[in-house]
Amino acid sequence: MPIDEENLIFDLDGTLFNSAPQIIDCFRKVLRNRNIEAKNEITDSIIGPPIKETLENLIPKEYKDKIDRLIEDFIELYDHSYCHRTKLYDGVIETLETLSRKKNLILITNKRLFPTEKMLKSADIMKFFDSYFSVDPNDKSKRNKTLLIAETIKSLNIDSKNAVYIGDTVGDQIASKENNIKFAFACWGYGQLNKQADIYLEDITELM
Repeated sequence: MPIDEENLIFDLDGTLFNSAPQIIDCFRKVLRNRNIEAKNEITDSIIGPPIKETLENLIPKEYKDKIDRLIEDFIELYDHSYCHRTKLYDGVIETLETLSRKKNLILITNKRLFPTEKMLKSADIMKFFDSYFSVDPNDKSKRNKTLLIAETIKSLNIDSKNAVYIGDTVGDQIASKENNIKFAFACWGYGQLNKQADIYLEDITELM
């Protein structure tokens, strides 16, 4: 369904990019290289949270002291060998191109800035966004998606009633609700069906 609001804020993984294959392969390789067996199955359900949170949910307690090293391993491998291989979902380019002519498009993601920029450039879609932002745990105003949305709305002088966040996880819905903006659930992504969403999208092209 077309959306009336002028400011469309997009998630990245599971919304614009089918990121799961590369992220899953990277986590598996990192743990395998350290001879660590994951306590939970590594599937597309892990996609969404920051790296540290994901690793905390994957590794047994006895390896908690290795988290910082595992994060370094993941960043090195993902940034240079995996992220640029990530593919867009069908219809993303056409949809963003059409929307960018009449809407303000913003990107807000948990993914770090370096791979975010690398993926946007590789897919040639950076040009469609007015602004893009990544969660930064070292910046108290950007340390999670809720705070980053709030900071973005404030800095860009956006009316929350004139904005929609488009994402695929419960975390996206919570961040939207806490900022009093509508949430559009991307049903093609990695999250479970979200009954609290304001809008349900079966395909990204419905936004046109």
